[in-house]
Amino acid sequence: MEMEVAEKKVLREQKLQELYDHNEKNGGREATIRYNNLRENEGEKQEHLAYEYLADKELVNYKIFGKNYCRAKITSRGIDEIESK
Repeated sequence: MEMEVAEKKVLREQKLQELYDHNEKNGGREATIRYNNLRENEGEKQEHLAYEYLADKELVNYKIFGKNYCRAKITSRGIDEIESK
């Protein structure tokens, strides 16, 4: 089932906040995101699309580095976005 626009916005904000928290706890290291079945799992697809959107806005760096793994790191622009709220 496809997500509503408002739900997608909430998901993007949540993922950005999670990367901010990860950055603070882990000394600026990238987060590893594991997907079990990106092609078939709607929740994983939406999460992937959220990270892609955040990357397009230059709020995060997001790289695929294997069949089921991606790496994400919040950028200074993303940090400013979180801290301005």
